[in-house]
Amino acid sequence: MNTGFVNDSKTLNGLKRNFEIQYYKGIPLQQIDRGYGKAKARRFVINGTNQNCWIPLKHLELDGTIKPNQDIDYIIFSNKRQFELAGVKIKFEVTG
Repeated sequence: MNTGFVNDSKTLNGLKRNFEIQYYKGIPLQQIDRGYGKAKARRFVINGTNQNCWIPLKHLELDGTIKPNQDIDYIIFSNKRQFELAGVKIKFEVTG
């Protein structure tokens, strides 16, 4: 059954995807160029290395741009080792 929905590696239903480097709290993240099918997240390279993490669609625009004012710290902490291997220094501070 063809639904007319196209999701290849360069476009998403005709929408050009964002493969530019984006920054979250100074950390360079770049969406990986691949077809995602019905995946509920997109994979991003961390700091230009071979380390990567998945960011859920709820934090992304349709083209893969990270939405403004998103708090994705939990992704960094749940993938702490990948970020460390990518050369990102993580400082955890509790205030209150």
